[in-house]
Amino acid sequence: MSQSRFTYSAKVIAQIGLLLCFWWIGSVLQHGLNLPVSAGVIGLFLVLAGLLSGIFKLEWIKTGSDFMLAELVLFFIPCVVGLINYKTLFLTEGWQLICAVLLGTVCVMVFTAYTVHLCFKLEIRLEQRHKTKAQTLQQHGAKP
Repeated sequence: MSQSRFTYSAKVIAQIGLLLCFWWIGSVLQHGLNLPVSAGVIGLFLVLAGLLSGIFKLEWIKTGSDFMLAELVLFFIPCVVGLINYKTLFLTEGWQLICAVLLGTVCVMVFTAYTVHLCFKLEIRLEQRHKTKAQTLQQHGAKP
């Protein structure tokens, strides 16, 4: 079991490293082209382009990204510490911050829900297209 755990850990570290490489490339592009977009967003678009073009496969980053999503709560700890450090600002203008956070959260949740829905529909279409292609090849006597 320790070998399996070691293999899983190595896979997670390697895949997170690959994702960090995309973030780094996004950072280089952001600074080099003076883009007003976050390096992380640019990196995510590069990942998306790589996946859609077939340059690399989802399996190359799935385990690492699943691990990061599972541990997502840990990434919010600095935000809570920041609120504690700026207590007076929060007490005086807290309602504006709360409104911005709530509105932003709702927007992110809605956008994420629609994105996941569209991705599932795309995945189903691609599977159906692959099955149709395989059936057509079988009917014509070719191997898929």
